[in-house]
Amino acid sequence: MKGMVRLKKQIVENIMSNYNKKRLKAARDADKRREQLYDKVPDMGELDKQISLLSIKLSKLYLTKSENMEEEVVKLRNSIQSFKKQKSDLYAKYNIQDNYLDYDYECKLCNDTGYDNDGKRCKCFNKEIIKYLYELSNMIHMISKENFNTFDINVFSNEPYENEKYTPKQNMYNILDTCEDFCENFHRTNLNLLFYGGTGLGKTFMCNCIAKELIDKEKTVLYQTAFNLFEILENHKFNRQNETEENRMQYNMMFESDLLIIDDLGTEFNNSFTNAELFNIINERLITDKKTIISTNLSLEQLAQTYSDRIMSRVFNNFVPLKFYGKDLRWESK
Repeated sequence: MKGMVRLKKQIVENIMSNYNKKRLKAARDADKRREQLYDKVPDMGELDKQISLLSIKLSKLYLTKSENMEEEVVKLRNSIQSFKKQKSDLYAKYNIQDNYLDYDYECKLCNDTGYDNDGKRCKCFNKEIIKYLYELSNMIHMISKENFNTFDINVFSNEPYENEKYTPKQNMYNILDTCEDFCENFHRTNLNLLFYGGTGLGKTFMCNCIAKELIDKEKTVLYQTAFNLFEILENHKFNRQNETEENRMQYNMMFESDLLIIDDLGTEFNNSFTNAELFNIINERLITDKKTIISTNLSLEQLAQTYSDRIMSRVFNNFVPLKFYGKDLRWESK
């Protein structure tokens, strides 16, 4: 829990740092335009200087509260307005827009502060958070193409398939309902998902659909193939001195992300190390109420033969098994 809080805090700090850079850029760009303007219209610089001096004098006058303050305030204000009128005339003469020296912020709603006038997070802030979560998920390119909006139920056959109770299309409707409910009630459910079945049946596509849905709700999601997952684990366990910051973050997210997706389980080199680490990940996430999706081409029987009893006990008791079956869609589409 503390690690997840640290991660989210780091994301916010990174976003605020970027906002600060945007404001500094807007200020630098405005300064460059001011220099160009003064070179083109020298009188403009002198007018701005006089307006600034008189404005400072006016501020000091309010503090002194002299006997004839009201008369002096009127005189200073009139002078300031006179200089501003001269500036306005120069703008018109040289066909310069009134907002030429204004800061050109990327977001006009919050002026690149991240917050509106009521102190609420701006829309652009929420977009930045989601952008960071997409990058952290390790699946930014996949979920832009594979999501619930692009999911096509009609690619699945409505013909009976072998000895299955439902046709592949009917089965996928059931899977779709379960996955949409999983996303809708993400924080209210204690269930995890196990996708199993042959290759090319939509398991990874469905993982991507769920990932995008949850990231858009500002949930932290990490996607890793089983092969990459154990490679990260090995680097963290046995190569600490040379471990990259990215590897360390990926390792922490295995335990701390709201959702961990392990794709292609069973394709990794299986040994006592992978069994022990897989149990550790699943067990720790169950204890801390973090959700996990496992996708595999193995059958339930093959899983039981491949992984330890401790692992399968956790999986069978805490995961909803969803079987994908039918013809390989990748071959069908060729």
